[in-house]
Amino acid sequence: MGSQRLLQYDSGYPLYGVSFSNSSSHPSRIALTTINSSATNKLIVVDQQDPYSRHNPHHHHHSHHSHSHHNPNQDFQQLASTPLTFPATKVGWEPRESLSGVGYGDNGGRGELIATSGDALRLFEVTKEWNSDGMASGYIGKNGWSESEGSSSYSVKSRSMLTNSKTPHASLPPVTSFSWNPKAPHSIVTCSIDTTATLWDINTSQALTQLIAHDRAVYDLSWLPDSSDIFVSVGADGSLRAFDLRQLEHSTILYESSKDTPLARIAFSKKEQHMMACFGLDDNKVLVLDMRSPGQPVAELVGHTAPLGGLAWGAPGRGDSTGGGWIASCGDDSQLLLYDLTQPLPESRPPSTKPTNSHQTSRTNSSNPYGALSPPITPNSHAHAQRPLSTGQSQSQSRSRSRADSSTTGTSASGEPIEILPVKAWNAQTEINNLAFNEKGDWVGCVSGTRLNVLAL
Repeated sequence: MGSQRLLQYDSGYPLYGVSFSNSSSHPSRIALTTINSSATNKLIVVDQQDPYSRHNPHHHHHSHHSHSHHNPNQDFQQLASTPLTFPATKVGWEPRESLSGVGYGDNGGRGELIATSGDALRLFEVTKEWNSDGMASGYIGKNGWSESEGSSSYSVKSRSMLTNSKTPHASLPPVTSFSWNPKAPHSIVTCSIDTTATLWDINTSQALTQLIAHDRAVYDLSWLPDSSDIFVSVGADGSLRAFDLRQLEHSTILYESSKDTPLARIAFSKKEQHMMACFGLDDNKVLVLDMRSPGQPVAELVGHTAPLGGLAWGAPGRGDSTGGGWIASCGDDSQLLLYDLTQPLPESRPPSTKPTNSHQTSRTNSSNPYGALSPPITPNSHAHAQRPLSTGQSQSQSRSRSRADSSTTGTSASGEPIEILPVKAWNAQTEINNLAFNEKGDWVGCVSGTRLNVLAL
């Protein structure tokens, strides 16, 4: 990303979690979590330093007239923090769809919500502190400067802890991840090392349903972007499974890794909701899958030389593009790599109507229940025409191999996934633990050591 702008913030603590606010009024507001095995951990909320550019991350300059406490070497300032007993496994802001209830006290609304997972699912509220006369409440900043008159200070307040158990939370199986549903913002689904996935209603703090999702620990899950019923999960058993809250008696296995390699992360394209990406534990390549024709990746994103730490989908590309968008990945090689999937994958096949590998009672399904989620990446008509048959097979032969092979799309003629190289790369000074895109998807933030780095696409 070379010449493009880089914004940085050093928190002074080793960082693991990173998430951008989904609010259009402060798109550069970021939640960070620390990873420290011995001392207390923190949830930290930062925003861009300059109040004049805070509404627009593309317009960045340092103001010399502002009265609030600025550190000229930091592009962000800490707004508030709160202690966490255990390191958070994930942090995330509430979806844009539920922000209508946010008012920050000046008009009676609530503050913006942040969720973390770890020992349990926890919800926090970012509140604004005002004096009765409308002045800030005498807040003293980190450097000893008081906030300017008439401005406000923020605090992060614990709102709820969601747990099924009456036992002390220290003895509960860790919650490895969560996904907040944009279509039904009261719903969060969590996963745990105890093989379960749990659906929560955050308004009542009650578990609505809990299911055994995998044979071993569940590491990550995600709602299908436009659904309030379907989510997918990955775990230590090496499978990627889809669940439908309307039919919880079975799940559908969309992919199983070779040699049962545990799958660590899963993320959906925000534009083409049938496209998703995942990677295996200790693996250095990202697998791109098409939910309409499961069984084998359609592409592999290569370029990392050490185990991956995170991945995320960003901006969708131009309005006429039909690909899944940009993907960023990061890892222990200190690299952040950016891949361009804004166009359809080359040599893609029409979606398969073959049966999927299904679990439990759905083994009798005769068609892929997710085959009609959204239009194909490319029109069905000429998908075979421009594809060279590199192995010399006829088209009919190449279509009729074993079931796991034939239910693929976007693969080359030999049935192998397409390898895709990054178009941009950025190197940190140490391993990159995690990354996230802003709501628009045109900035990506990553955490490495004690530092937050935010890069423009």
